[in-house]
Amino acid sequence: MTQLTPSDIMNSIEAAFKKRSPERTVTRNWQERAAYQNEELRPGVLTLVFTGESPLGDVYNTRINFMSIGRIYCGQQSKGIDIENAELAFLKDWRLFCSSSAAGNISIQKVITSQQQEVPDGWFICECVAGPYDFGGEVDWLPEEPAEVPTEIHVSLPPNIGEIHKDDYLVISDLIGENNE
Repeated sequence: MTQLTPSDIMNSIEAAFKKRSPERTVTRNWQERAAYQNEELRPGVLTLVFTGESPLGDVYNTRINFMSIGRIYCGQQSKGIDIENAELAFLKDWRLFCSSSAAGNISIQKVITSQQQEVPDGWFICECVAGPYDFGGEVDWLPEEPAEVPTEIHVSLPPNIGEIHKDDYLVISDLIGENNE
């Protein structure tokens, strides 16, 4: 059994966005613009960078902070408005992903764009927050083998979460059964 880490969460966000938008590239490895060929940037490259946690000291209710940096190349003949439209289309994909259930609870706090200043390249930076997550203990409720399926689903809401409140959690699978009778 392993303890959940911010890196685990960032990796799951990366994998979920890859699955949802396979035409785009997503990575957790920041590189300078010069590291990319124009054609690599044409479909859009999203880089996810962990920036911290909050609130500090509350391991049972921790949010992770990260930046998502989208880059896109529009071609030598592109105009400023072409860049802006490409950024907005890419940003829309990211925003739809964040508001879906694909990777949990991600909220975009702030967006900055190139403001058409770097034609033929475009970019956006989103300050994001994901969570809350429980980093307080072992992840013992996840199945170890893909064939294992939990027989019960337990839930609770902050502040009544964590090991000390385990007996107070609601069993959702029991509630679902009651509603279907």
